[in-house]
Amino acid sequence: MRYFAAIAAITFLSGGVASSVLAQEPEWVGKPVQCASIDEISKMVEGRGLQLTFAGTGFSKSVNFPDPIPVYVFLGINPDTKDWAITEVNQAGDEGCMVEYGTGFSIDGNTMKNLVDPSS
Repeated sequence: MRYFAAIAAITFLSGGVASSVLAQEPEWVGKPVQCASIDEISKMVEGRGLQLTFAGTGFSKSVNFPDPIPVYVFLGINPDTKDWAITEVNQAGDEGCMVEYGTGFSIDGNTMKNLVDPSS
């Protein structure tokens, strides 16, 4: 019975925390990223054998600016190793950041659909 009460309390508290987090509005958060000159970022991308797969204009939030700033966003994929990286470059084109990187790139429509709409 003692364990039941502890499990019930943990379950109740976990549900309360999860529901309060899920009910909040989206917010900008700081994440560690690797930033450097465009030459250094290019070396990192080339060193991983990444090929440009997608490019677009986006917005990035930084502690250095009060509002999101426009950036160029690139997705590079190594077709042999399935490594990938998302980089962003400032409008001046002289500084960039590797925002995310990983392994195991794939396009799986069902997984993407579930991430967008878990009820489907």
